[in-house]
Amino acid sequence: MNLRALTVGLLVGGIALAGGGPAGAAPAEDEAAVSLIVGLRADADVVGPLERRVDVVASEPMVGAVTVDVPADQVAEAAEVLRADPAVAYVERDQVARIAAVSPDDPAFRHQWGIRKTRVDTAWATTRGSAATIVAVVDTGVTVLPDLAGRVLPGRDFVNNDSNAADDQGHGTMTAGVIAARGDNRTGIAGICWTCRILPVKVLGAKGSGSYSDIAQGVRWSADQGADIINLSLGGASDSRLLRDAVAYATGKGALVIAAAGNNGKSAPHYPAAIPAVLAVGASTSTDSRYSWSNYGRSWVDIAAPGCNPAQGRNGVVGNFCGTSSATPFVAGVAALLAATTPTPAAAVIRTALTTSAHGIAGTWIPASSGRVDAAAALASLPVTDDSVPPVTSFRTPGGNALVRGTVTVAARATDDIGIAKVQLLADGVVVGTDRVAPYSFSWKTSGRGKAVTLGLRTYDRGGNIAAATRRVTVDNWGPSVRMTGGPAGGSRHVRKTKYVTATASDTNGVSRVELLVDGKVTQRYAGSSHKFAVQTWKHGAVLTVRVRAYDKAGNVRYAPARKWYR
Repeated sequence: MNLRALTVGLLVGGIALAGGGPAGAAPAEDEAAVSLIVGLRADADVVGPLERRVDVVASEPMVGAVTVDVPADQVAEAAEVLRADPAVAYVERDQVARIAAVSPDDPAFRHQWGIRKTRVDTAWATTRGSAATIVAVVDTGVTVLPDLAGRVLPGRDFVNNDSNAADDQGHGTMTAGVIAARGDNRTGIAGICWTCRILPVKVLGAKGSGSYSDIAQGVRWSADQGADIINLSLGGASDSRLLRDAVAYATGKGALVIAAAGNNGKSAPHYPAAIPAVLAVGASTSTDSRYSWSNYGRSWVDIAAPGCNPAQGRNGVVGNFCGTSSATPFVAGVAALLAATTPTPAAAVIRTALTTSAHGIAGTWIPASSGRVDAAAALASLPVTDDSVPPVTSFRTPGGNALVRGTVTVAARATDDIGIAKVQLLADGVVVGTDRVAPYSFSWKTSGRGKAVTLGLRTYDRGGNIAAATRRVTVDNWGPSVRMTGGPAGGSRHVRKTKYVTATASDTNGVSRVELLVDGKVTQRYAGSSHKFAVQTWKHGAVLTVRVRAYDKAGNVRYAPARKWYR
């Protein structure tokens, strides 16, 4: 058993060190050891002295820390010994992580089985794309729906030879939606690359057909416009030197060309998918078998993807979009997620990552070395450049020495020349949150009154380097004391004219204001801890309810008992 094997995802924090038992007791054969992370203030041997008090099962150095495995019944003593060592900055349990899958609120998302099957929802915990990534949809054009608003670039129509790349058939719009419909916006579906931009290139007419010559022009034009990915949910039975030259031109420009294998249910090559430089996509079912209508052939089909996906038509209505025409933009969307990482991988690297990380599936219809696309595995398989430069990290909010209460939003800055892997938030050394996608933000639930807490950021770059930042805040979840003096007592009758009451408040961290309420409405405020309020009784009804309240500087509120007066 590898005691340090962690599943990528949201870290679970706040598990207290517990246990106990005689030092030196040998662990039972069926008793699992516990891994402790020991943060170091300086390079020092903390394991040697520890071994004189407890049984150290294993240890492993890290950057600025060391992991130490000890028997479960010796954890408490080990922690005590380590914390007494001046070289130790902190001691915490190594935690187990779980997969962090993102569930957007788009109405049709529950029908998008392909997202979960291919672990796109897990990949979203790392990236949801980038506006710098351009995906060309070489198709029937694209209608700009709300799910694509602001991210459709000026296109080109090679059918009518103009700049109006609007969709008059619907196929291209559905294709673009599978790739890039905005997720988590309570609209339509969740595309795969939420922030990437779509370049619409119309090469097919209203009947869904077009010439090889227009397609070739569209591929070349897409490459000239800087497309990172070129999606071709189209094809024909004949090979073409014109198409091969267009694909060669686009790949030479750095684009990854992805094309549909076709829907004839045959093994005969389909073009341009069967051109070796093109990534050919077949269609797989929810059980990872081949749809009967999907073309196949391990000599020319490179990868499989879900072949039926919800998509919006030109009128915005969601319907089931099936075919290798649907599987292809699914792969293009995943490719766009990979293209959005830093440093930007080359098209050949993206292609290799997609195919070598694919989930193996039964049958001989695609190469045994490939399979069905797996977005999370593809992201994880991207090579990381040798990186010895640590990231830079700091707090945005809250401010230093801030008074905080309730659930606090903690915002962080994190930058790196290669890319950020994750940012962790710690409260007094315990991990309380992890974020993997910028902007980095955490919801921290505070507790206690008048308690000083050291917040920490622990930022990891993709090369494994770590940077840290700390900030001291005071947690105050307890309201000020407040009382009302002067004026008639509660239950007084025949109250006339102007009466005066004084609100007096106090709080360890200071009082920001006191307020007078009459019949539940604030009638006067004072910025301070004590004030004499005038109650003009004739301006109110026959019965008055008078009360004062105070706010401390953390925002907590407390009321003094109400008084009821009768005029």
